[in-house]
Amino acid sequence: MPLPDWYYDDKRQVGLDFADQRQVETYDERQGSSGDSDRALLERLGLRSEDAMADIGCGTGVLVREAAWMCAKVIAVDISPAMLRAARGRSEAMGLRNIQFQEAGFLTCDLPEESLDLITTKAALHHLPDFWKGIALTRLAGALKPGGQLYISDVVFPCHPAEAPGLAEDWAHRLTEISGYSRADAATHIRDEYSTYGWVMEGLVERSGFRLIAVDYVDGVYGRYLAVRK
Repeated sequence: MPLPDWYYDDKRQVGLDFADQRQVETYDERQGSSGDSDRALLERLGLRSEDAMADIGCGTGVLVREAAWMCAKVIAVDISPAMLRAARGRSEAMGLRNIQFQEAGFLTCDLPEESLDLITTKAALHHLPDFWKGIALTRLAGALKPGGQLYISDVVFPCHPAEAPGLAEDWAHRLTEISGYSRADAATHIRDEYSTYGWVMEGLVERSGFRLIAVDYVDGVYGRYLAVRK
């Protein structure tokens, strides 16, 4: 069934170009990605050997490879063909055969209804405007089994709008000190991408078919949300 003419193109380039091979090659280092930390996260989330899960915005697949050792089925979703090539190649080199790869986004990924026990997404939801975040979250709720879990980690501004410019400037300054990203990268994120307010994100999650069970804001602008499908 064709999408309506007003539907958002979730494969269009927003912000940093992660289809660029140079971005792929340096992504894990800049993000601080770690198999150990991702495995610890999945253990905290209670991922079981019989479970099926999806990771939206999988990047080079660090988390999905850890998940593949732990559960029955993993769906790895990303809009970047270059990221998916890296993720697939590294997974195949490790002999992992229970990962399905999809070149898609939150609004176009194929996740069968009530088929998943867990969905994770890290540093990806901010690529959608708030209107479409809500639609995306509703789609994810439909893909989870009742009681299934959603984990979101992203750049979020947990403040009053009057405080946002100061918080954004502080983050842009600190990002160059704590990662491999540049001041220009931070400016691109704030100006061209769609990181939202913490209170907006919490409301979107709760109104999209979830019950929030944990919310945490780390280092000022890093939001962590754990929710359960109602």
